[in-house]
Amino acid sequence: MSDKLSRILPPLCLASAVAFGALLPAQAQELKIGFLAPRSGIFTRLGTDMVNGFHMYLDEHNGMLGSGAKMNFIVEDDQGKPDVDVAKAKKFILQDKVDMLVGAVLASTAYALAPISTAEKILYIGTVSTADDIAQRQVDKYPYVVLSTWVPSQPNHPLGQWARNQGYKRIVAVAADYAFGYEQLGGFQKGFEDCGGKIIQKVWVPLGTKDFGPFIPSMKVDADAIFTLMVGPMSLQFPKQLRAASNRQPMVGGGTSYDEFALPFMGRRSDR
Repeated sequence: MSDKLSRILPPLCLASAVAFGALLPAQAQELKIGFLAPRSGIFTRLGTDMVNGFHMYLDEHNGMLGSGAKMNFIVEDDQGKPDVDVAKAKKFILQDKVDMLVGAVLASTAYALAPISTAEKILYIGTVSTADDIAQRQVDKYPYVVLSTWVPSQPNHPLGQWARNQGYKRIVAVAADYAFGYEQLGGFQKGFEDCGGKIIQKVWVPLGTKDFGPFIPSMKVDADAIFTLMVGPMSLQFPKQLRAASNRQPMVGGGTSYDEFALPFMGRRSDR
């Protein structure tokens, strides 16, 4: 690994970068980072936090990374869409000549960017974007990918066990229809069914759905509870519309259904 990389990478990513053998010009004094974040669309608030967090680090370290490499921080709006991420990543690589790609949100984006990082031999650090297969089953295929957070299924294995311990035996699952939703539900189902529970129905709703009217009537009513995994504004809209339809089954939510963006706008516990 080059001296440049060892000087500038944050400790969290340094060990991984060593293992992946990422190569950067040894004599360069500036690190050029292509940062992908949603600056428009349903994930705008998350993208704002991503960019602000990175700027906060730079402000606290005089615009430097690691032991003193100056950083050229280029932000592109990916709109929270994998196809836009791919287009912006290619622009970063071919036009801006960045040293690495950082950021993005969706698990489906991680699956889209991993092959690009391998083909171009460029380091990609997923700050929010992550994926079960890339971190586990296909890890050898993508030696230039570093995922700095947990994989989608991970927190929901114990959540499934907890749900079964509450006495729930039969659960209907309603989740966003994309990679993160599949893997979050997969973790929950594994933990829940390993303890004797049963997912009796899966309802997939398109990402960005605003009207859940076509989906709520299809949900089985003989379940003990509902597992829900929504993202963005969907996290608020689904439980509100579910209760408006007189459904009073308990809800067990994956993290993004009840995260820091959603909770302040939700009613009291008895209303959820």
